[in-house]
This record gives sequence, structure tokens and C-alpha cells, in this order.
Amino acid sequence: MKERLNVLLVVIDGARADHLGCYGHTRETTPFLDGLSRQGVRFSSAFTTAPWSLAAHASLFTGLFTSSHGASHEQPYLGEALPTVAEVLSRAGYRTSAFCSDRWVNPRRGFGRGFDAFETLLGDGRSIARAAFYARRATDRILRRSDDGARRANLAFFDWLGKNDQPFFSFLHYGEPRLKRQPPASYERMFLSPGVRRGQLRAVERACQREEPGKEDNDAEAREILTGLYEGALRYVDVRLEEVSRHLEARGLWDRTLVVVTSDHGHDLGEHTGASPTGLHDTVLRVPLLLRCPPCLPQGFVVDEFSQHVDVAPTILATVGAEAPASMQGRALIRAGRVVAGPGFAVAERFRPDLTALRKRGSEVDVDRLDVRERVLRTRREKFIWRSDERNEFYDLVADPREQHDILGVAGARAARLRAQLFDWLSSLETHVPEAPTAIDDAERRQA
Repeated sequence: MKERLNVLLVVIDGARADHLGCYGHTRETTPFLDGLSRQGVRFSSAFTTAPWSLAAHASLFTGLFTSSHGASHEQPYLGEALPTVAEVLSRAGYRTSAFCSDRWVNPRRGFGRGFDAFETLLGDGRSIARAAFYARRATDRILRRSDDGARRANLAFFDWLGKNDQPFFSFLHYGEPRLKRQPPASYERMFLSPGVRRGQLRAVERACQREEPGKEDNDAEAREILTGLYEGALRYVDVRLEEVSRHLEARGLWDRTLVVVTSDHGHDLGEHTGASPTGLHDTVLRVPLLLRCPPCLPQGFVVDEFSQHVDVAPTILATVGAEAPASMQGRALIRAGRVVAGPGFAVAERFRPDLTALRKRGSEVDVDRLDVRERVLRTRREKFIWRSDERNEFYDLVADPREQHDILGVAGARAARLRAQLFDWLSSLETHVPEAPTAIDDAERRQA
């Protein structure tokens, strides 16, 4: 190992790049992250590999695209044969830990390998653990400090860190921007208009909890409320991240830690699919990616090369001087302080989801349209979205950066070129069909 650097990987669930100040947003949603970006490297063209948390986290941990690691809606677990960044660092002498509030990302689904400690922050597992979890939540509600786990994640991380001097690798997941629950009271109205009534607020929150894409599409007022709630959640997470930095700084660890901040995917806020993270538009695919490590990374750099989740694990390993497994398909984004050139396109995949619950609910959404596999290839100028039912889409990102006008019908030759490029890329991948971890039962398999 070149240096005994610590590593902190932070995933802000549902954070889309264009709502962070350091990516040009005009509201003060992320003042701490904006400062962190000035102290390190910001990747301006970072994209998720999948618009779903389980598949995206699998790519973050393994450095593989979804078709290669196989963890998807159709196979909702990470296979045991694939090496993860936590395993590599554990073998290199790191203490490893994870603190995660996403129900899909847990040891039972294969994500615990390589971690000495993995706290899910959820009310699952043994009955005693469930009782303690719900008791903490009840106390949080009484004291009006309820969130989606960020406060408890920080406390658990600080407790685990203790006074041990061994280098650590920790994964921190913050779920507040998912909007399943409202932000804590002091952040709920931070970015809302003063005239928003409580009834309006709760109606939008209920729609988010039901995960009903499309409900806000034609309601500008609801979209404004949704965006305000979302930005309040981002600001709350920003404060929690600053709390982590202060704790590490007090321990003398902050400037000896490689900090990586990203998101599993973005969040559509009514532009295309309403209150939903699903879809393959840039509102969902474009994510923040920030790196800070004063001993070995430049400060204030902005990198415009395409980067994706598959690049995160190789970058972490290269920065701390560990060798990446040959299986990883991503690249180290920076080596010896120099940017590594990347491909001229980004790719994302969405596999066929289980739509049973949505069908039972009698949703107004065209459920059959969601019952497909999808892949997207995006260049600087164009985007091609392939669907297994061949109801494809094509966008000119120069003329139509918000992807409002599908021009497949008049740009057939351009679309065909990107389609061929997409399937050439797909044919070059090695694929893996994961075996279900022994802890997964039939009921959990059907949840996806």
C-alpha cells in the first residue's frame, strides 16, 4: 500500500446532479458539498449504470455493469463469486463497515461480503433488533428528529470508528432524498413557498409514499412542492455530511481520508414520470461524483470525461495503492494526479421489474409500458433508448437538452447508428448469472 489512507464512500440516494450547487443549481441546497467539491475533484459528466438502487450499488461495489454482475430486478441479489471493493480492502488490512437504510442493499442480498460490520438501519432481522429499531423511531418522532436514517447512520459510524488507529473503509448511505418520508420538520419548508398549505404538502407526500409515477406530471403546483421537499431533504443530508467531516477532523482523520460522494441514481421530479426515480432520462441517470483527498488528489478540478459507477471501485483502489481485480470493467478515473481518458459514451440498463403490486393497485399508469427491459446509450450530443418491445426513443441533446421531444421518427439513421453501438458494447461484456445467497428466501425474491 502506498499510503494508509482511510476511505469513506457516501451514497446519497436519489440525488440528481443538477440540484447541487456545485453543479450549477441556484438554490443553496448543498453548501457543504459545494465546499468539498472546491477542495477536490468534481466529475461533471457522471452517470449511473442503472436507475435502481440494488443494481446501481452492485456496480459501485464490483466495478461491473448490470449485465455482467447480474444483480437486477430479475435477479435481486449480488452473486457471491464476484469480488467487491470491501473484500479487496479487507484483505489489505482495512477495517470495513457499512451503514445503509436501503432495504435492497443488505447482507442477505449479497452486499455484506468484505464488511466487518454491516448495519442496515431497518426494522428487519431478529425480533429484538426490530423492537429496538421501532423504539428508536418512536423516540425520534416524539422529539421531532425523524429522518430516513441519516442521524442514526452517523451515530452508528462514530460508535464503530471508536479509537482504533487501523485504516478504515466505510460505506455511508443516506436515504432522505428518496422522498418516501418527509424531511425533518426544520427542513420540510426550507425551499417551499410560504403559502403552501399543510393539506397540499401531505397530498404530495402520500403520492411519494405510494410511488405513483405520473401523478404530478400536469400539476405545476404539486411539482413545485415536490421539488421543495426534495431540496429540503438534500440540505438535511448536506448538514449530516458536514457532521461527519467535523467528527473526522476532530480525530485528525479528515485530511487522511479519501472521500467519495455520489448517488445511486437521480430522481425525476415531474419532468417525465412524476415522483419516481425510474426512467432513463438524465434527471435519473446523471449523478454527482465528488472526490476529496488532499494528500493525493488535486483541488478545485472539474473533469468532463464520462464517468460511471463501474469506475468508483477501481478509483478507490488505485488511490490507496491496492490492485483492482481483473474482473472490474471500470477504470481508475485519476492515477498519479492525472485524469484518465474515458469512453465517448455512457450506458445504463434497466431490467424487467415485478409490477404485481402496481397492477393490483389499479394505477392510472400504463403498466405494460414498464414491463420491458431497457438500455440507453448516451453520447455528448445524442441519446438512444432501446426497449425490448422496440418502442424505442431518440433525443438530440443539443437541440433538446431536457429530452422533451422524441425524434426517432425523423432521425432513423442516427438512431440506428447508436443502436448498433449499444449492441456492440453489450456483446463485448462477459455476463454472470448470480446464485441467490443462502439467506434469501422465496418471499424476498418476489419483492423485487
